[in-house]
Amino acid sequence: MAGSLAAADAVRGLTGLEPLLKWPNDLLVKNRKLAGLLVETVARPGHLPLAILGLGLNLAQQAADFPRELRPTAVSLRQAAGRTIPRAQMLAAFLDALSNRLTQSPGEIIGDFSLHWGQQGRTIRIRSGEQEFAGRAEQVDESGHLCLRLPDGSTRSFASGETDFPA
Repeated sequence: MAGSLAAADAVRGLTGLEPLLKWPNDLLVKNRKLAGLLVETVARPGHLPLAILGLGLNLAQQAADFPRELRPTAVSLRQAAGRTIPRAQMLAAFLDALSNRLTQSPGEIIGDFSLHWGQQGRTIRIRSGEQEFAGRAEQVDESGHLCLRLPDGSTRSFASGETDFPA
């Protein structure tokens, strides 16, 4: 979540745009996907685990650069901000924001995520493994899990999964 928040901070700082966060790892602008993050952890016997962070951000594309089927749901920073942000400038802003976010407590990160979370209170679908669930997105808990209120009134918590798009 710190990575998603850092990417949103960088976009906000460079453009003034206000990206929304889509659990677990996407940034949306005008309800279109601007970026996605992926974190992989690698266990190493006898060593501390590693975390590998990947950020895919649509930086300079025009509508015609996206495949036809993605044009209604994808956006680039150039399209949204009306100007090109140099790659090195975006990377520097992201790394600076990530450095700042990594000094925060988990509670601060969850709180900030919730402030910019575009799915809260909305009915969403989540795919987890082979199963799909629909319900109201209630909150992101202290562990970063999505809490979904199911139609029968029960709540189910998800550590990972794919939520529907748009947010």
